Amino acid sequence: MTTIAALSGALGAAAFAVLLVLLRSLSRQNPVGRALVLACMASAGWLGLQAVSYRFAADAGALPGVLFAAELLRDLAWLAFFARLLATVSDAGFRHGVRLGVRVLGLAAVAGMALALAAAPLAALFGLDAEALGKLFFCTVLLVALGTLVLIEQVFRNTARDSRWALKHLCFGVGLLYIYDFYLYADAALFNRIDPVLWSSRGAINALVTPMIAISAARNRRWDLSIFVSRHVVFHAVVLIAAGAYLMVIAAAGYYIQAVGGEWGRALTAAFLAAATLLFLALIFSTQLRSRLKLFVARHFYRNKYEYGQEWLNFTQALARTTLEPDSLHQTILGVVCDLVDSPGGVLWYRTASGSFAVAATVGMYEGLHQELDSTNPFVAALLAEPRLWDMQDEAAIESSELRAAPGVLVDMPRLALVVPIVHGEEVLALLAIAEARSGQPYDWEDLNLLGTVARQAASYLALLRATDALSEARQFETFNRLSAFLVHDLKNVVAQLSLIVTNARRHGQNPEFIADAFTTVGDAVTKMNRMLASLRQRQAEVVSADAVDLVALLEQAVASREGARPCPRFLSPARPVAVRAAREPLLSVVQHLLQNAIEATAPEGRVTVSVEVRDAQVHTLIADTGCGMDRDFIHHRLFKPFDTTKGKAGMGIGAYESRHLIASMHGELRVESEPGVGTTFTIVLPGVDAGAGEELRGTARH
Repeated sequence: MTTIAALSGALGAAAFAVLLVLLRSLSRQNPVGRALVLACMASAGWLGLQAVSYRFAADAGALPGVLFAAELLRDLAWLAFFARLLATVSDAGFRHGVRLGVRVLGLAAVAGMALALAAAPLAALFGLDAEALGKLFFCTVLLVALGTLVLIEQVFRNTARDSRWALKHLCFGVGLLYIYDFYLYADAALFNRIDPVLWSSRGAINALVTPMIAISAARNRRWDLSIFVSRHVVFHAVVLIAAGAYLMVIAAAGYYIQAVGGEWGRALTAAFLAAATLLFLALIFSTQLRSRLKLFVARHFYRNKYEYGQEWLNFTQALARTTLEPDSLHQTILGVVCDLVDSPGGVLWYRTASGSFAVAATVGMYEGLHQELDSTNPFVAALLAEPRLWDMQDEAAIESSELRAAPGVLVDMPRLALVVPIVHGEEVLALLAIAEARSGQPYDWEDLNLLGTVARQAASYLALLRATDALSEARQFETFNRLSAFLVHDLKNVVAQLSLIVTNARRHGQNPEFIADAFTTVGDAVTKMNRMLASLRQRQAEVVSADAVDLVALLEQAVASREGARPCPRFLSPARPVAVRAAREPLLSVVQHLLQNAIEATAPEGRVTVSVEVRDAQVHTLIADTGCGMDRDFIHHRLFKPFDTTKGKAGMGIGAYESRHLIASMHGELRVESEPGVGTTFTIVLPGVDAGAGEELRGTARH
């Protein structure tokens, strides 16, 4: 029993020593905090002395009086702490009574210390035997324990109801210690001996109480307690404690099975231990259990769910480490946000120049998702008009008309919880879709506020990415303009040479040598012109004002201009006239460019078709081919990027870029759908004109 008591005391002393490390900053801050530190120091010293004393005592009855004196000193420290604490929550008259009662209890504790330290001289002085002296001492300790319990009860009762959450763990924990002490010494006073079993358990019980003291210290703002423990340390400590408790239960259950199992005992024990080990491994590597433990630690050990300074530092460091490449930045933002709120999956849609939202990154359970979000969808339009975070599982949001009209891709996403707009200024740059947390708990106000703050920080990086791309394009156009200046210079030289031939032809037109030299000069001019055309093949479109345009006639003209091509494009003429609001010549240039690209991408035996669809107030012109197609990465990052071409020296790489720019200037949109090996469909979306105007234009074209 002495060994158990020594280990128990050592455990309690170690627990209070750890608590003192956590509370090391309190002594300079607040009287209540200093009193708490002193009480913990007294408890640690008393329990440490108990552990050491059992090296020299065979049983509890032979313990030195200094151990009992140290215990009463501990009682005095806790009395002083609760007295100071009660003074902060009670009125002046009540505080006067408290001070009087504490003084009486203090005198009783001092008397008890004197009895413990000078038992033999006092017994000789007052003629008391050992039994009477023991009962007197036990009754004194009982009085101190009872007084401390009353003081704890008054602290809890006089604390406002909305503030009791900050004190209840402390009151319950220390109250348990003194209830146990009261029972221990009441038993000792009755039988004039200390029960060794009850005595040897005191250290372990004190160790169990220290986490409750730490929780109250961390929660109570009025103490000015600067207590901090890393969440990782607490999390791993909880895991270790839980694992140890699990293993102890398994060991006890295995022992019981072996004891009552008879001849099957060993076999049943082996099977049980194997199953328990398998379950233990499954629990250890369970991400959902890990998430629930983190949530438990955050809720019960910390005032806030997140350690905001550390989370913000991690987020900014992750963004700082990534490059300003679109793929890398989008994936980093999405991954960090999902890790931040412990989500198993997410999608980031990036707003393109046409206004729609294309998938830029996916994580976890949503990997492989690639459906775009149309900016004309009521839900997306509502987000663009009034950017705010949408809780997709909130009952009020579910009943809203906007969410009922949400795109199918959002409706079909399993476990979708939040849609977070990333806003820079007043513009929505991207949309984040976040799955519900691994723990299964709904996101609360802390999660939503943190996501909103992180989204604003991410918006600055996305805006920087856009500005960098714009600067890069501007530099490329600067290079293009510089190239144009050289080409104009060469063109002037060619014009000068040809002008010279024209001038001299009147005088030397019959001279064979002149004719031969003229052909040589013309050939040289043709070579120079071909070289210039190879460098600059795309003329800039003429800018004209938008007007009502007969789309059918325009498409017939564009298809007729490519009649000699293979494959020959085919126009599926609509049954009725169709007119659009556009600039005719730029629109014709765009259609011809897209037709030429479709023909070049399609084998001679393939198909290139042009068709028209009228949808509400918009007209969709579809140019489809069965060519080689394009992958999504090329469409999102290269197709509409200026000076990026797959034709080598035969192309400038500004045709698709200019086409989209021209269609956008007509208040339209250029869309593309493609799949490698299947084909490509470009869709020109333009505002339509009423049927009467279309019929009038059609009749004019026929005449």
